[in-house]
Amino acid sequence: MAVTETKTVRDMVTHALRKAQITAYDETPTAEDADAALEDLNLMLKGWQLEPGLLWLVSSQSLALTTAASYDLSPVRPLRILSARLKRNGIEIPMVRLTRDEYDELPRKDTTGLPTQFYYDRQREAAKFYVWPVLATAAGETVQITYEREFEDVTDLDDTLDVPGEWWEATLYNLAARLAESYMMTGAYQMLTPRAVQTLDMALAQEREGSVFFAGPYAD
Repeated sequence: MAVTETKTVRDMVTHALRKAQITAYDETPTAEDADAALEDLNLMLKGWQLEPGLLWLVSSQSLALTTAASYDLSPVRPLRILSARLKRNGIEIPMVRLTRDEYDELPRKDTTGLPTQFYYDRQREAAKFYVWPVLATAAGETVQITYEREFEDVTDLDDTLDVPGEWWEATLYNLAARLAESYMMTGAYQMLTPRAVQTLDMALAQEREGSVFFAGPYAD
């Protein structure tokens, strides 16, 4: 049994426009409608990034340390750093997270020693990762970072949708509801909104390890 199917942005946009009764089921969306749906899809996915704990967005990277106090995390801009571990001679040591105030209050940012603390400064596009203390001499040390990444930008209808299969239904109904609202398709909007809420709640519940989801009145 295959479980590796992917969906393109075009697949999702077409289905959502039909669910919203903007495009007939035997028609292909116009270029204008497809572009509008693509824009709404981007906005919706970026908004979903505010929800912490989306498991498929968890990723990792290795940061090679020098004697610097700060490092650019590029091109990756983590939404949230879940953990950071100093790796030295094959051994990983958990690092302590600092807030901005705590880092600012350090009297000397250039104190040397084994880095045991970090501060993450997430900018609008770039990102800075600070360590303290700083290495006096680098000898192959790295920081292993586990983080939540951003959704991939939706720029083309033929892009692969950056959503796992268990989130397809929530994506479909929430995009369709947004489109119905934008196009003032009142009947479709009223019909789609409960399904949008229910499918999103169900998807979010499955992102919580060990969580239990109780289906509401709109469950099939």
